[in-house]
Amino acid sequence: MNNATFDVEDWNNEYARRYIVSTILQSFFLIFGFSGNLIVLATYITKMKSTHDDRYFIPILAGVDLSGCVVSTTLILLSNNQPYKYPSSLICKSLNGVTCGLIVASIFLLLVISVQRYQKICRPFGFQMNLKCKRTVVTMVLIIATVFVLPSFFLYEKVQVFHPVKNITGHRCGPVPSTKTVGEIYRSMLMAAELISVISMSVLYGFVGYTILTRRKPAGNVLGVAKPHHKTIDENPQESGITSRKGNMRSGKQYSLMFMSISLISILCFFPPWICIILETKDKAFWDHLTHEETQVFILMRGVFVLNFVINPFIYGFFDSKFRENVKSMFKMLTEKK
Repeated sequence: MNNATFDVEDWNNEYARRYIVSTILQSFFLIFGFSGNLIVLATYITKMKSTHDDRYFIPILAGVDLSGCVVSTTLILLSNNQPYKYPSSLICKSLNGVTCGLIVASIFLLLVISVQRYQKICRPFGFQMNLKCKRTVVTMVLIIATVFVLPSFFLYEKVQVFHPVKNITGHRCGPVPSTKTVGEIYRSMLMAAELISVISMSVLYGFVGYTILTRRKPAGNVLGVAKPHHKTIDENPQESGITSRKGNMRSGKQYSLMFMSISLISILCFFPPWICIILETKDKAFWDHLTHEETQVFILMRGVFVLNFVINPFIYGFFDSKFRENVKSMFKMLTEKK
C-alpha cells in the first residue's frame, strides 16, 4: 500500500481485518442464537401455552436472549467492521445501552429463577411464587434493566480518534471523554450488581444441589429395613396420586439441574469480559500495547458474553423431553404443509 495515499478508509480496513476472527464468531452466535431462541418462543407460543410452574420463566428468558443476541452481536459486528468509521452517536448510545440492559435483565432473571428453584427444592412447604408474584418480579427486573440502560445515553458516543503517525482522524464508538470518572463509577456499579447476582445464584444452587443429592438416599435402604409391600393401583386408588407427586418431584429436580447448568454457563461467559474491563480500567492505553495475536485473544474474550444469549435453547433441548417432542412436532407440521 502506498503510504502517501493512506487514509481513514485504509486505517479502518486494516483494523477490521484484525478483528476478522471475532467477526466470524459473532456471526455464528447471531445465526444460532437468533434461530434457537426463535424456535423456543415459537414452540411455547404454539405448542406449550401454559403457566406450568417449572417452565414459566423459559419463554421470558428466551425473549430476553433473542433480543440480547441480536443487539449485542450487532454492536460487536459494527464495531469490528467500522472501528474508525463509526456511523453515528445515536447508534452507539442505543446499542451500548440496550445491550447493557439486556445483560442485566438476563442475569437478574436467572437470579429470580434460582430463588424459585431454592423455594421448590429446599423449602417445598414454605412460601412459593404464585402467578401474580412471578409477573411482579419480572416487571421489577425489566424496570431495573431500564434504569441501567439510561446512563449509557450520556456515557457513550461517536468519539474522535487520531492515527498515532499519520495525520488522519477517525471516529469510533466509545466512552465520552468528559464523563470518564462517572463512566468508571457506572461500570463498577454494573459489575458489582452482576457479581452479587452471581454469588447469590451460586449459594442458592449450592443448597439446591446439596438437597437433591441428599434426598437420593432413602433412610429405609440405609438402615437395611425391608421395603413394605406396595399395592397395585387397583388395590389402592391413592397410589396414582403418590406416583404423580413422585413424578412432579423428579420433574422439579430435572428443571433445577437444567437451570443450574444455564446459570453456570452464564457465569462462565461473563468472567472473561470482566477481566478485560478490569485491565482496561487499570491501563487506559491497554489496547495500544497489544500484539496482533494478543488483540485477537482479548477481542474474543470481550465478546464471549454473547454466548450467554445463544446457548440456552440447546440446554432446554437437552434436559426437557417434552420441549424436544414439541419442536419435532412443529417442524413436522411445517414440512407437511409444504
